[in-house]
Amino acid sequence: MTRRSALLRGLGYPLGILALPPAAFAKDFWNDRKPEDWSSAEIKELLTKSPWARDASITDNGQVGGMGNARGAATRRTRSGTGQAGGTESTPAAKIQWKAIVRWESALPVQEALKGAAPKDGPLIKDKDIKEFYVLNVIGNLPSAVSSTDNSPDSASMQYLREITKLEHKGDQVRLSRVELAPESALSPAGTLFYFSRMLALMLKDKEAMFSTKIGPLDLKCKFALGDMLYRGALEL
Repeated sequence: MTRRSALLRGLGYPLGILALPPAAFAKDFWNDRKPEDWSSAEIKELLTKSPWARDASITDNGQVGGMGNARGAATRRTRSGTGQAGGTESTPAAKIQWKAIVRWESALPVQEALKGAAPKDGPLIKDKDIKEFYVLNVIGNLPSAVSSTDNSPDSASMQYLREITKLEHKGDQVRLSRVELAPESALSPAGTLFYFSRMLALMLKDKEAMFSTKIGPLDLKCKFALGDMLYRGALEL
C-alpha cells in the first residue's frame, strides 16, 4: 500500500478511490469539464489530493521524553541465564503516526465538489462567510483543536489558537478569526474549520501561502502553491 493510500484509508475514505492510479484522472479535469460532469472518483481526488487539498507536515513534540526515550516507554525486568533477576530494559511505545489533509474549503472548486453532500441543515459554510473569509479545513486523526462544548470566541482555547495560528504569504500574516468543528458528510470525514479574513488578500504574485497551527503537542504546517490554484483562469481561494 502506498503512503497516499494509507493516509486516505486512515482518514476514512472509501477503498474505491484507493484502487485508482493517478493516471485515471485527467489533468486539471476541474478546468476541462463542468462540475456536474465530474466523476465521483475525480471529486474524491479534488478533495484529497489536489492544489486545494494537501498533506500536512506534522511534528509531534510530545512523543520524545527525557534522555531520548519515546513517550510512554515501557520498562520490564530481565533475567540472567541462571534465572536470577537481572537489570531492566526499556521497550519504546509505538509512535502515533499522525496524518492530516488541509483543504481550502472556501475555494469554489471545493465548494462545487461538496455540493452533493451538504449536511441536512444546509451548506457547511455560508455564502457570506466565503465572501469575508478564507476557510481551511483540517481533516485527520488529530486531537480536537477546540472543545465541542466550548468554542466561544472568548474561551482560553480560542484565544490560544488565535495567537499561534497563521496564514502567511510574502512576509505578511493573516491572523485567525474563528474556528468551528466541521461535521462528517458523505464526501468528507469530520474536521476543523479555520477562518481567516480576506481583508489582506492573497494574490498570484505571493506565489505561496503557508498555513500553520499548533494542536496540543503537534506542530502542523501546510504549504500551498498559489499558481496551481487556478480555476477557470482565476485564483480560487
